[in-house]
Amino acid sequence: MLMETSDNADPMQQSSSEGLSWTASEFIEHTKSASWFIALFFITAGLAIAAFFIGDIVASGMIVIAAILFGIIANRKPRELTYVINNTGITVGNKRFPHSAFKSFSLVQEGGIQSIWLMPSKRFDPGLSIYFAPQEGQKIVNYLGTLIPYEERKPDPIDRFMHNIRF
Repeated sequence: MLMETSDNADPMQQSSSEGLSWTASEFIEHTKSASWFIALFFITAGLAIAAFFIGDIVASGMIVIAAILFGIIANRKPRELTYVINNTGITVGNKRFPHSAFKSFSLVQEGGIQSIWLMPSKRFDPGLSIYFAPQEGQKIVNYLGTLIPYEERKPDPIDRFMHNIRF
């Protein structure tokens, strides 16, 4: 579920001084079956054994540690966060970002759900994804478009790979 609301409340609150505010999941949860984790185990074992046989014990250990961390992160459940976009910046949960932290934003389609991807201004800063209920998307995009430039973006190979493995 991307958005939690009561029956009588408007999920999107707007005022001229506060901008837009809503509650949504921090990411789309893709349920992973036992076969997903079994595949992770066998791929990890194969890579670790290959690294061990070519004589790189450190790489073999790092592959195992990376796979364990990957599995833990893959099993994590999304939190419900409050999103606020106003004239001074963007707030996601407890983190506040000034508009200058982003050079543009794009709409990203993930299955049947759209999200906003904010491209960072600094080269090595991570991007930021914002999720919202489908019926509120146009209002959010229009408001954000008055603050940050919109830019078409196609998923890169890493994005497509992560989508294919349901991460």
